[in-house]
Amino acid sequence: MKDKQIYLEITPFFPTEKSFRGPYIYDQVKAIERNSNYDVVVIKTVSVFSKEPTTYTYNGVKVYNFKVIDFPSSILPGLFHTVNLHRFERFLKKIVGIIPQQIAFVHGHVAYPAGALAVEFGKRHNIKSFIQHHGLDVMQLSNGRLLKGRLKELNNLFVKRRFLKSVNGASINIGVSQKVLDRLHDIDGYAGKRESVLYNGVDTKKFYKKDVKKDRDIFTIGCIGNFWRIKDQMTLLKALNILVNEKKITDIKVIFVGSGPTLDECKKYCNRQGLQNYVEFRKEIDHTQLNDFYNTLDLFVLPSYYEALGCIYTEALQVGVPIVGVKGQGIEELIRHEDKEMMLIDKSDFIRLSNIMESFILKTYNIDNDYNFDINPIIIPFIKEIIK
Repeated sequence: MKDKQIYLEITPFFPTEKSFRGPYIYDQVKAIERNSNYDVVVIKTVSVFSKEPTTYTYNGVKVYNFKVIDFPSSILPGLFHTVNLHRFERFLKKIVGIIPQQIAFVHGHVAYPAGALAVEFGKRHNIKSFIQHHGLDVMQLSNGRLLKGRLKELNNLFVKRRFLKSVNGASINIGVSQKVLDRLHDIDGYAGKRESVLYNGVDTKKFYKKDVKKDRDIFTIGCIGNFWRIKDQMTLLKALNILVNEKKITDIKVIFVGSGPTLDECKKYCNRQGLQNYVEFRKEIDHTQLNDFYNTLDLFVLPSYYEALGCIYTEALQVGVPIVGVKGQGIEELIRHEDKEMMLIDKSDFIRLSNIMESFILKTYNIDNDYNFDINPIIIPFIKEIIK
């Protein structure tokens, strides 16, 4: 660390041996290391009640867990920000072993707490600070479940005032899609200095076409996502129902990967419609095993209508699997104009989805499967931009 300047990443998301949440941050860290002359240091923000160790190593990256003091369930988040910032300064010096003069950039992921720490620390020491926004709820107003009604409204007002100060203070606000940055512009009082779109690229050493023998007698569709209402797996099931029970297309199988509150509803629908033989439900797949899964698919479908980007789409396309998503979401920015008709549907349009699925099954439509989302050509211009 003495020879190179430090690129400091502060993030609530980073994989562990027990949880693979945040693999795109890991990929970003490795890409910055490969394509720049900086040492990347990763600080993961965790709850003060967390029992995670102070440090751990994941696939060659050392991660430092910084415990943030806050009330549970996002009640008045940032109330102890000054205290946390002071603790963060000491944490860097005593635990991480670095001082501000060694740091070239500080990059926080999501507005709070990582983004707020990045911006305020950067201001104190005249270091360029970035906040990268990964979701459409850029102010994180959906966090927390304890507050309701008027109390929730007051809490949201507090959140907006506190978080907006950090967002406006960032040297650059980064969105994983233009759609995310557009959400920033919808916020009253937003006045960011600079903006940049940084798509989540794909590590092509992890996601690539393999010479896998597929079952040519069965058309296999994959769907990865938490079973939440906004992911809208039900639209895919309704489209499947049309194909099986109305059009009598039975050489088809849909594999759902994930868990969540709407899973039981989807299973009950399958039972009512007699789709059990055409659907398989699997638990989450470790990120390191996803490439094998993608390579068994003929089509990937996720009808999510609240999606900042969706790494699963780019991963599937990188493997050469066509995808179907929803219009107006972040992934639309990366789909070629000529492919949009067959790769995007309106929200919850299961009839159109069934027709698209039938076209792929009958091979009446084929896309040019040469999409390339290699993370390295995405990171290189970003590095050049932040140096300006």
